[in-house]
Amino acid sequence: MNGKLGLISCIVCIFLWFAQVSYAQEKPQASTIEVVGKARVMTMPNVVTVTFAVETNSTRAQQAVRGNAKQTETVLSALKAIGGDNIKIRTSGFSLTPVYDKEDRFQPRGYRVTNTVIVETKEINQVGTFIDEAAKAGVSRIGSLTFSSDAEEKLRKEAAVQAVNQAKDIAADLARAGGLTIKKIVKLSYTPRGPAPLLRMEATAAAARTPIEVGEIPLEETVHVIFEAN
Repeated sequence: MNGKLGLISCIVCIFLWFAQVSYAQEKPQASTIEVVGKARVMTMPNVVTVTFAVETNSTRAQQAVRGNAKQTETVLSALKAIGGDNIKIRTSGFSLTPVYDKEDRFQPRGYRVTNTVIVETKEINQVGTFIDEAAKAGVSRIGSLTFSSDAEEKLRKEAAVQAVNQAKDIAADLARAGGLTIKKIVKLSYTPRGPAPLLRMEATAAAARTPIEVGEIPLEETVHVIFEAN
């Protein structure tokens, strides 16, 4: 008797399990709408960053290093004379490399030293003067010129919030067109963008002041949002 009851209980459990699986399979999946929201905030920059490279060559490595140190100090002194306490200077790279002739790849004919420094200042109106004086002092290359704002983090957050609101509006329009209603956000992805150089140029011996026109810079942010709709 107990055996029959146990068999009946087992059959009932199997039946209930199949019923649950069937219900889960038949249960309709929630509809989703995936939207990309974009927004842009314009701002006037108040910080400029310039990369200067001083390059020297000599037949001996020690002479190349000494010559580069002297030339770099001349360039930095010229820049500090313009910016004063409102300038930040840091070294971003230093290299000593042998220079070979095309005919002889084993014996170097000399050595090249490159010292790269990054200058950051809020004296934006002096950018042209920085470039001209650095060229006169013997800088070899100007790698990049970048304008930015010290309020960039705050402005990017504002742009991101605007991007989310735009995504909501787009999703609502799409849902209405499809006969649906937005219920909630099920996933939101956001990765802040980094600053991009606005101008790249090579240094030349300028007879006149280098003209640099500063305008508003765009800060753009993008969000990816998935909405549940029914």
